[in-house]
Amino acid sequence: MTNDGNATDHPLSPAQRQRQRLSALLDTILPASEDGAMPSAGELDFLAFVREQAEDFMPALGRALDHFDDEFPDSPLPVRLARVQDYAGTEGKAFNSLLFHIYDCYYQDDRVRELIGVMPGPPFPQGNTVEPGDLSRLDAVVARSPGYRRSLR
Repeated sequence: MTNDGNATDHPLSPAQRQRQRLSALLDTILPASEDGAMPSAGELDFLAFVREQAEDFMPALGRALDHFDDEFPDSPLPVRLARVQDYAGTEGKAFNSLLFHIYDCYYQDDRVRELIGVMPGPPFPQGNTVEPGDLSRLDAVVARSPGYRRSLR
């Protein structure tokens, strides 16, 4: 078999390489705890989270991943960390947006919430029922002074 120029040196598809970069990036930013109790961000389904919760972030995520090459996932952690720090320094706004979405995904994960002592699920599943039309719970708010609006008049 001869190499006719159509074959690729890389056995993975572009989408698979992107997923590898994403996983390495997530694991670099938020690695698992040393004892293995806390998962890394790469162990969560970040793509599903973004698709469901922040679809408009997908193009920015693609641009962020384009900043890292195919060698990034196989690089040692200190090298990956230096690359991420470089990205944060040169693309601060994009990095902060990425970081926000990573943390948002991570701390909404039921497994993570349980490990940090926050019960998964709705915050008040057994209580705080408000009767429809009963606005008496707002009496304390209504009784307050106007606050910031006072200075605008």
